[in-house]
Amino acid sequence: MGLVSELKRRNVHRMAVLYVVAAWLIMQVAEVLIDLARLPDWVGTTTLWLLAIGFPIALIFSWFYEITPEGISLEKDVDRAESITHITGRRLDFIVISLLSAGIILFAYDKWWTSPPPEQSIAVLAFENMSADAEQEYFSDGISEELLNLLAQVPDLKVISRSSAFSFKGKDVAIPTIAKQLNVAHVLEGSVRRMGNRLRITAQLIDASSDTHLWSQSYDRELESTFAVQDEIAAAVVEAIKGRLELSGVPTPRANATANPEAHDAYLRGRYLVVQRTQAGIEGAVREFEKAIALDPGYALAHAELAIATGLKGGLNHVDLVATMASHVEQAMALDPALAEIHAAEGYFWWIQTHEEKALSRFERAIQINPNYSIVYSWMATIHGSLGRYKEQFALLEKHVRLDPLSVVAASNYTAQLIARNRLAEAEQAIGRLQSISPWLAARARGALTSLGGKWANLVLSNLDALRLEPDNQGIRVRLEGKFAILGLEKEALAIRARPNPWLLSVLGRSGDAIEAAEARLVEEPTSPNHRYMLGQTLADAGDYSRARPMQEEVWQQAGGRVARFGAVEAIDAAALIAIRRSAGDEAGALEVVAAIQDNVRRYREAGIVNGTWWRHRNRVDFEDGLASFLGGERERGLALIAKAVEDGDYIWPNLAYLQELYDDPGFVPIREMLESREARERKKFLDVVCTDNPYAAVWQPEEGTCEQFAAAGGN
Repeated sequence: MGLVSELKRRNVHRMAVLYVVAAWLIMQVAEVLIDLARLPDWVGTTTLWLLAIGFPIALIFSWFYEITPEGISLEKDVDRAESITHITGRRLDFIVISLLSAGIILFAYDKWWTSPPPEQSIAVLAFENMSADAEQEYFSDGISEELLNLLAQVPDLKVISRSSAFSFKGKDVAIPTIAKQLNVAHVLEGSVRRMGNRLRITAQLIDASSDTHLWSQSYDRELESTFAVQDEIAAAVVEAIKGRLELSGVPTPRANATANPEAHDAYLRGRYLVVQRTQAGIEGAVREFEKAIALDPGYALAHAELAIATGLKGGLNHVDLVATMASHVEQAMALDPALAEIHAAEGYFWWIQTHEEKALSRFERAIQINPNYSIVYSWMATIHGSLGRYKEQFALLEKHVRLDPLSVVAASNYTAQLIARNRLAEAEQAIGRLQSISPWLAARARGALTSLGGKWANLVLSNLDALRLEPDNQGIRVRLEGKFAILGLEKEALAIRARPNPWLLSVLGRSGDAIEAAEARLVEEPTSPNHRYMLGQTLADAGDYSRARPMQEEVWQQAGGRVARFGAVEAIDAAALIAIRRSAGDEAGALEVVAAIQDNVRRYREAGIVNGTWWRHRNRVDFEDGLASFLGGERERGLALIAKAVEDGDYIWPNLAYLQELYDDPGFVPIREMLESREARERKKFLDVVCTDNPYAAVWQPEEGTCEQFAAAGGN
């Protein structure tokens, strides 16, 4: 038999085709994963080399070995009459055809089905600091950001936000790869060199699809003419692309100048610090903005940014905080009402005072001036969520994600809303993207997704995964205290933080301690609306309705008689107010609140919201619908909906006085049994993990006695 015939008989040629097709598919998948996770280029190169090395090995294997009904055997040991290479060949043909089909689908998807980036789009990367002093990075960043803000004023031009565009700073990533991740057609990059009073700025505009330069220019100027250079570059970029992008009616972008170069320098340092969103960074930004204003009291932009930074910093007495912000907003508005940042600052000022509609009107004006002001879309989404306008909230979050695709805030909020809407496949993809920019938030999101259906242990384990990644993050510990309570692990819930939340003490049945803790917080910050509200809710938790009523009624008025998931009054808070009003004989007032819960449920369903947001202990829509029905007199319908919510994985907190009517109802007995059974099951699943070889030992340990009691009860 000839060599060619023998190669065919042993399916070596089929193995070669199969290996090449499979290797091509592996490389396509690897390319996607490398982009999503922002892995170094050597990962792709290594994968290619490994596949190349594997090719001759696969051919040698197919020559010397044969698959038989008994398993893999050496070809020389197989009787020719018993050989099934012809059957194996047909199977290989089928696999090759399947892989080729998958390849065709992948090629078609990549070429025709995925949306190309909008032609009218650009990302301004952080300009490289070419100065001898590395500490001048704030200056090069500031120049880049101000160019970005100038371009953002152009109508119909999508400009990626600073946080996403600057995330590639210092990384060796090809322009086409950056453009693909940011979904833009053009990229502006450059460098800044500062030498004494001299300034050189080099900029180049790149067509991302071909990686070719459309325009480039260098500018040598005196430092005093920085704003003129920025205007000049922005105008040149717009001119270079407006014909190509079919931009019409383009206004001339205007830099927000100060006559004092030192004031501008301080402003740039402030912006460099504030975008870091750390407490130290924000405090430093406040000092720099104050310095800029001291050097130039007429610097409108510095006043606006100082107002926002003051609100972000907090720490002041609430009255003093509001007064400080008001002063700088008023001065900024008097100086230059045409700036988007000033309207954003005023909106933020109204927002922290819970004047949501006023805040929205100012934010909308900021967006009219700068349609690419990404963080404002996030702020507006939060407000719409607090007002129960869930459709509007989601649309704004989508806009935020498009403008700032690598923003942790945008990605995490969007993922949470996908889970709430039960769009689980999209949520899984969103978590994959979140993984590349914030692994700890991705861990929490994955827990929210995998805990659906009552898998509460997954929720706790995922938050411990997040804590392992971010050991100093107190926000994770705040969430863990409630999640431990869900599993019936009281000692762990109380120990995870030095100072337990009053709400936690309430649901653990320690109402006296809860009230004492809430009163202490209000004494510490007597002007804090949040602490006053916390005390009112804690009193309601304990059934002290006469003391709770003034505070709860005050919050109800501030909420405009509206129930909303992220608002001042949520469904569970509204249940407290219903009990408070009924205890005072105000049945009409109680039914008013019932109707508000029902109206919120209607808005949920219209927006496609099904699930609760476990990140913040929110209940499923069925539970809130059932609670409203039960408290409104439709007992059977209410219990049926509550039972369905619990069957689907919801949890109902115990020890709340205003839910005593529900707890005492005979129809709640099977619901309680279901909750207790699931709690025991999920606690066992959790303790099986942490009481054997605890993977979280470096950041968290079960409390003394927990694992011993578990083992004694036969847990292991």
